Order: sequence, then C-alpha cells, then structure tokens
Amino acid sequence: MELFQKLGAEIEEIWREQNYNEEVFPKIAAEALARADIPSSVSAWDVIEWTLDQNELPRQKDPQGSFGDPPITLFVAPRFYIDVYFWLNGTTQIHQHGFCGAFQVMLGSSIHSWYEFERTEAVNTFIETGEMTLKVCELLKVGDVQEIRAGRQYIHCLFHLDQPSATIVVRTDKSPLYLPQFSYQKPNIAIDPFFDHESTSKKLQALAPLFQVNYPETDRLINKLLEASDFQTSFSVLSTIHNHLSGTFLGDLFNLEGPAARFANFVSIVKGRHGLKAERLDEVFQHRDRLNDLVRRRGFVTNPEHRFFFALLLNVDSRDRILSLVKSRFPDADPIEKILDWTYDLAQTRVVGVNTPNALGIEGFDDVDLSIVEHLLRGKSEKETLDALVSEYGNEKSEGSDAKIRRIRGSVAFSSLLAE
Repeated sequence: MELFQKLGAEIEEIWREQNYNEEVFPKIAAEALARADIPSSVSAWDVIEWTLDQNELPRQKDPQGSFGDPPITLFVAPRFYIDVYFWLNGTTQIHQHGFCGAFQVMLGSSIHSWYEFERTEAVNTFIETGEMTLKVCELLKVGDVQEIRAGRQYIHCLFHLDQPSATIVVRTDKSPLYLPQFSYQKPNIAIDPFFDHESTSKKLQALAPLFQVNYPETDRLINKLLEASDFQTSFSVLSTIHNHLSGTFLGDLFNLEGPAARFANFVSIVKGRHGLKAERLDEVFQHRDRLNDLVRRRGFVTNPEHRFFFALLLNVDSRDRILSLVKSRFPDADPIEKILDWTYDLAQTRVVGVNTPNALGIEGFDDVDLSIVEHLLRGKSEKETLDALVSEYGNEKSEGSDAKIRRIRGSVAFSSLLAE
C-alpha cells in the first residue's frame, strides 16, 4: 500500500506547485497514475486484504458505501483523495461529475461510452431537455487511464464487463461550480438524481402502497397529482409509476396491454400539461424498458462471451461501433461470425421458470432467422435479403420472410444493432 501513499504524495506536490488549479488536475492525476502503474504490482485483492488487516483506516470519504461495492479510501490529501472502487454489477447510468480527477482500471474490463448533450431547454436548475449523442465508445482494460473532467465536458457511462471489477480513482471533493451532477436519460432528459425536496420525496413514497395493494382509486389520485405538478415532479412521478408497473418481470410493459395502456394515459396527462418539452417522454421510457429487458436477459446467461454481447446491446446503439468493439475484444475473429455464433447459442438457450422462448427473446428462431441476421449485418437491404433467402431456401421455406425481418428488427436484442 506504500505505492498509493507515494502516488498521493507525488500528486499533492505537483498540484500544489500549480496552486491547486482544478483545470490542470485531471492531467496531473492521469499522468501520475500511468507512471505509477499500480495494477502491475498490486492486485485488487491485496487492497481487500490490507483493509481487513488494519486497526484504523485512512478517513473514509464514503463510509456508507453508497458508490461502489465497496469504495475504499487509501489516501487523503487536503484537496483530493484516492479511492479504490469495487464493482459487482455493470451499470448503465449515464452521468457527469461535480468533481475532477482521473481513474485507472485495476481489475476487469469495461465498455466506456462518452456522450455529448445539446441542451434545448433548462426547465429549471435540476432538469433539462436536449439531445444526446454518443461520440466515443471503447473497451478499457487493466492499466488504462482516463481523465475525469467536471461538468458537461465529461458525460460518460462505464459498464463493467467482469465480476468483480475494480478502479483506482484520484478525485477532488465536489465543486459548487459544477453542480448539479446530472444523470442522463436517453434520448433527451438531464436530471439531478440527488435532488431532495421533503414534500416531493414523501409524495413519491406515498405511491408505493397504492400499487402494492392495488387501491381502486390509484389512477384517479395519480391523475390529480400529475394535473397539478411541475415538469420535474411529473417526470419523477412517471419514473416511480413506471417502476411499479414494470413489476418483478421486466417484460410486462412489452407484453401486457393493461400496464402499457395505463402508463400511456399518465404520460398523456403530462404531455397535455407541459407541451413540447414532454413530447418525447415516450422514447425515454421505451428506452428504459429496452435496457431493463436486456439486463434481465443478460442475467439468464453465464458464458462471458454471451454476457459481453448483451453488454454491447445495452450500451451501444450503432452496428458499426458494435462490430468495432467485438473486433477489439476478439482481434483474431470475424466480428459478424462472432455475433452469429452468439445469436445461435442464445436462441438455443432455454430459460427455466420464466415466460420467454429463449435467452434471445424471439419465438421460433430458426435457420432462416439466422440468415436474415447475417444478411442485414453484412449491410444488405431488405430486398437484397429477401432475394438471397429465396435463393438459399426456395420460395416455400422463405415465404413470410418479410414478417420475420420486421420481427427481428423490432426485437429488443436487435433493434439497435440492425436499425435502418
């Protein structure tokens, strides 16, 4: 652990010479992490063992373990500190930071996505509407270093591929200049996840018993609440309702007309009250449904390659980027052939005790379906695909292939990978 003390002392000395200028701190921290190369000589398990052996640890910056599984503080300076974060689960939350610094992968690997958000309207201090675009998507492995820039300069998401993963983080405390620390909901909402207003929080909590006991006046009470709520509160109410209606089986909103129609009614009230800024809320919750369903399906499989495939579908909305990331992970393989192998395996994977045809979620997936996926992945148009299927399988077996194409394009697994 002396290496962490040496790293912290070096950063403190260099940064003090720069008068603690936060603009240069990310570069200082990143360069120091790269020079120290701690992952080459200290394992994440060494950190755990050291932590358990100590009678007294350095002052812990997150004693409740609210961020990390767990977070462990190893060095504390007057204006920054060094943590190691352990991660047992991947995360799909897109966020910015109210602090700056740098991080280094210590154990495992991650999909790192970097976004831009073009603001359309600042509704208030705590919620904005706009347009999100993905500008960088890459695989990070042990030893890789990234600078953390405060605020909108660094809107990103890390999805941890391995269990556990661990990250060394050198960071400042929160800066009031870069608050709130927005979380982003694709495709167009930025919201402060740490906003806490007693009355609003209690109203959101009061929704739980209405759904848990299926109180007959639930919809009337929620309608009344939404008809009088500001946009930020309305979005929080819709998010809470969405969680309750999704239930324990996350496919409910896809498969049951009741919950879907019920939720659509609540959204329509918000649209009627808030107009243009609420017009795209359907897309926000549809995207959330898709992520929930993919997370659920990822939980059905244990093969690391299959879990990697689902992680790509969760985090990347572009065919070309997905193929590029597959090539990065498996440089000696044809990425399309890899995806076809995974697709076949998942279509054959039955899930016991769950109402789903297979891990892929597509009923009756056969060799014609697999051919459709291949042709579309290779960039063929629908007409070219249909012509190829007739040539491969004949008129009788390829009959109805246009419906199969629509079903595959619209599936949770392939909607982004095969988007036109």
